[in-house]
Amino acid sequence: MKNLLLFCIAIFTSATMLAQVSFTDRSDLIGNYNDNSEVAVDMNGDYLDDYVRVSGGGIGIDYQQPNGTFNSIFINMSIQNPPNWSVAAADIDGNGFNDLVLGNGSRVSFLFANATGDDYTEMTFPEYIFSQRSNIVDIDNDGDLDAFVCHDVDESHPYRNDGNQNMVFDQSLIETLDLAGNYASLWVDFDNDGDTDMYLTKCRQGSTPGDPERTNAMYRNNGDGSYTEMAADINMADNAQSWSTVFEDFDNDGDFDAFCVNHDEQNRFYENDGTGVYTDIIGTTGIDPNDLGAWENQAADFDNDGDVDIFSELSDELYINNGDMTFTGMDLPFDEGAIGDFNNDGFLDVVNDGHLYLNDGNANNWVKVALEGVESNSSGVGARVIIHGDWGIQIRESRSGEGFSHTNSLLVHFGIGTYTEIDKIVVEWPSGIVDEFIDPDINDTHIYVEGSSILGTDNFSKKSIVLYPNPTSDFINFSFRGLNDTPVNVVDVNGRIVLQTSISSNDNINVSSLQSGVYFVNLEVEGQFLSYKFVKR
Repeated sequence: MKNLLLFCIAIFTSATMLAQVSFTDRSDLIGNYNDNSEVAVDMNGDYLDDYVRVSGGGIGIDYQQPNGTFNSIFINMSIQNPPNWSVAAADIDGNGFNDLVLGNGSRVSFLFANATGDDYTEMTFPEYIFSQRSNIVDIDNDGDLDAFVCHDVDESHPYRNDGNQNMVFDQSLIETLDLAGNYASLWVDFDNDGDTDMYLTKCRQGSTPGDPERTNAMYRNNGDGSYTEMAADINMADNAQSWSTVFEDFDNDGDFDAFCVNHDEQNRFYENDGTGVYTDIIGTTGIDPNDLGAWENQAADFDNDGDVDIFSELSDELYINNGDMTFTGMDLPFDEGAIGDFNNDGFLDVVNDGHLYLNDGNANNWVKVALEGVESNSSGVGARVIIHGDWGIQIRESRSGEGFSHTNSLLVHFGIGTYTEIDKIVVEWPSGIVDEFIDPDINDTHIYVEGSSILGTDNFSKKSIVLYPNPTSDFINFSFRGLNDTPVNVVDVNGRIVLQTSISSNDNINVSSLQSGVYFVNLEVEGQFLSYKFVKR
């Protein structure tokens, strides 16, 4: 009995040690800049996460270097609407450098990177908005990125991308309820139907239970450009004063579960039944349902064991996922921040309020995926990445704008514990294209271009063709082979035919004669009439 007891203690001690995550403050490596909301995103296209801080006086960027140091610069410019509530990042205009949407207390601005990524232009909007969470996402799935900004005191604001750095405030892009109390929007494919939906976490100061302005909402993507609110149908119409919700596959069963922090009622932990219907299981998770008052709420695999942990402004700032839908709380020296890998060691770090907290790591393995969309948006936002191995599967999505205010890395990160092989990585793009990559290396960052390893091209379908490069200056290439001599019409945005040609033996067409702008390639293949959008530089 004594030996058995010692064995059990050893097992418990080992598990407890494995559950610990620690960080070292290395703020000495970065610049000293004023900031509002934190950004942990690659800003110069080298697939290394940078630390970005925006204030009224300009933009401070700590560019991560391959040797673990930082090149810290400050771009002096007057920012009319600094992001004192939220910020999101992605390549809106497709020029290879990430742009920012700034959620201000009065107005919304966009910061667009120039063609070399070393300067920015602010695009402002006159409409009043008390911004809360902001996102960059392809709302209408037309291949370019739009934006969505929550409004505390009125209906939230969508911004349609009309191309070439032209964003338009367009309430019809997604018609949300004309109600105040919009705190945190998160775009997620909750029902596994291949398109991105939006969950709106709501709170309304001074409201009482039953007030519809504080009822959380789920806007299901109908696949035709419209959205339907149906949170009550899936048991997620919480009427508490909620601040933010995270969606991750906490039990690695192939669908996204959710954790929501509340201020006046219990926190919620929603388990997905596989069909997009949820059950609150907070009582069995080990997370205190009455630990109220958190603002920030995020999730990531900080110990690289293959299970997603919860990082939130609770009494225990980090809840380690035990792999069985229970969590073990632990203290951290910080309770919020933007998440990225700031020393490229495969372990996730945190930046907050001028501090760089580097994850001390452990012996677990990992993989990261960088996405380059072609038919989809160039940042790959909205793509789902699935890794397969002896453990089963893990799924993640590329999202711009999670939690309440910060923006995390656009690199998709997985821990795989002590496993030393990954069978395959599958990327499901917003366009519907699916790529599969067999036997990828572990402990590495893989850069995947949409359409570079397409599944199912033996049986032709519309989504099997990718046009690249996009944008282009001279030639448009077609990924589907054997199309030579196929007639093609190129039409402009007004529907006028501006070029009639045929696909060459090199599977491309020459569009160098066209003026800069947005065009559509129209052709017929195997009885299907197809149309593809592209941008001519």
